[in-house]
Amino acid sequence: MPDGVQRLFWAAVATFLIWRGSLYLFDFLGLSLTPVMGRCRKQWEVFGREHYFLNGFFRWDGGWYRAIALRGYSFNPAKASSVAFYPLYPYLCRYLGQVLGSPFVAGLVVSNLATLGAIFYLRRIGRLLWDDEVGKLAVIFCLVFPTSLFLAAFYTEGLFLCLSTAAFFYYLRGQYLCCGVLGFFAMLTRSTGLVLFLSLSLDLGWRLFRRTEKFRVSMLALALIPLGLAVFMLILHYQVGEPLAFAKTLIHWGRQDVWPWVTIANVLRKADWGFPRDAGNVQALLDVGLALAFLAIGIVMALGKQRVALWSFILLGTLLPLSTDVIASTNRYVLSLFPAFFWLAQVCQPRPQLERYCIFGFSFFLCIYSLRFMQCGWAG
Repeated sequence: MPDGVQRLFWAAVATFLIWRGSLYLFDFLGLSLTPVMGRCRKQWEVFGREHYFLNGFFRWDGGWYRAIALRGYSFNPAKASSVAFYPLYPYLCRYLGQVLGSPFVAGLVVSNLATLGAIFYLRRIGRLLWDDEVGKLAVIFCLVFPTSLFLAAFYTEGLFLCLSTAAFFYYLRGQYLCCGVLGFFAMLTRSTGLVLFLSLSLDLGWRLFRRTEKFRVSMLALALIPLGLAVFMLILHYQVGEPLAFAKTLIHWGRQDVWPWVTIANVLRKADWGFPRDAGNVQALLDVGLALAFLAIGIVMALGKQRVALWSFILLGTLLPLSTDVIASTNRYVLSLFPAFFWLAQVCQPRPQLERYCIFGFSFFLCIYSLRFMQCGWAG
């Protein structure tokens, strides 16, 4: 490892320890000093009821990943099933768990190591496209983003962020085979892998059209990315006998095909503007605000003639979940749209006061969401 890259790696380790360590300390103290906010289900108490801190990382969708890691996939056309969740993360937990003694310990290891990897590659992308200060600030914005708690949870966010940032980095370096392989695994991690493929393909197509890049056979390696979906479908065919089960079960989460603006309009129409004490009402409006903010960032980056891959990843990654008529979890989905943090870093770098406001505002909501999640409340 070259000296410059080695220094960047150890800087990433230090950043992880400081910022994640601070959140873990807050979570531990918060859990110790506050009552339970929601009903904790038995399947979320994976380490036993006495280990309340470690159990705090295994809420909500973590129960589905737990079921896949332990028993593989199941599919019931009449109700929500585990086939909606992609396989790489739970199977990594299963097989690494055979070494570490528990798939749940393995899940925490995978999530945290993947977050460290994402920090490393965010710094490298920042240095490659702008400068090291932009990369450093983008990492901080990512780590204090309100839903960055999911980077450490028994969820796929940390793993997908690591794989997608690494794929982006090698794409930007012209190392298409590395990009395709990493993108393949990103596609096996989350449906957003399709967004990764489309954004990189659009960028490459534009550069070939403008003749700023000459065609190379290695560019075809980007086609490895959607193969991840094909592998997922083969797994489902083998385990449940229905390769499209992942799409058929989504109706039980209330998802249907609509135009993205229909989802936003429905939330605004149904909102209670009297603002009673209703977390669901407020969260839906916050999700709409975040979706609009990320769409605006993508458009501004496009108008500013930044790389097509960057702004198209933001736009497509925001529009895809909006096209399902469900606004829930938008605050978590946009966490993966990391080019937005680079844009924010560029805006804030020459404006230290704005930088402080952003870090404070993000951290404020991060503390609220993190404590809600670990206390069995809904957070995204």
